[in-house]
Amino acid sequence: MATLGNLIKNAIFAAAKADATLWAAVGGRFYFVHAPAGATKPFLLYSLGTTSPRHAMGVSQPPATDTPLYFDIYSDSESSTESETIQKDIHTAFDSASISITGYAGMNMRRGPEIPIYEEDTGLWHINITYYAIATKN
Repeated sequence: MATLGNLIKNAIFAAAKADATLWAAVGGRFYFVHAPAGATKPFLLYSLGTTSPRHAMGVSQPPATDTPLYFDIYSDSESSTESETIQKDIHTAFDSASISITGYAGMNMRRGPEIPIYEEDTGLWHINITYYAIATKN
């Protein structure tokens, strides 16, 4: 039986690949945790944090889990325009998205903090975007 983490990982990849604009913006370079050595930029990484139960005190609702999901955009463009365009494409693909995962009623996405960074020593634009994947059991 697949773990919830693997289900989420696969669902996020499928959702990104299904969004033609996002997929084209990164040239299909969408990697889990790390990019291969010498990967062409721009590329997009994604990773998962620790899944935890989501509780609502005194509210009758199906059990749910909350999993932090991190997107990291890397661009070596001279300006921030390329990375900001990819950032907007991620928003379009994942803001309030409802994604199907096996064994769950669904998974909703909620955007969290974002951190834009220009790494002067490497000349890279790096934007970190946090989402919360909320999976509700059947």
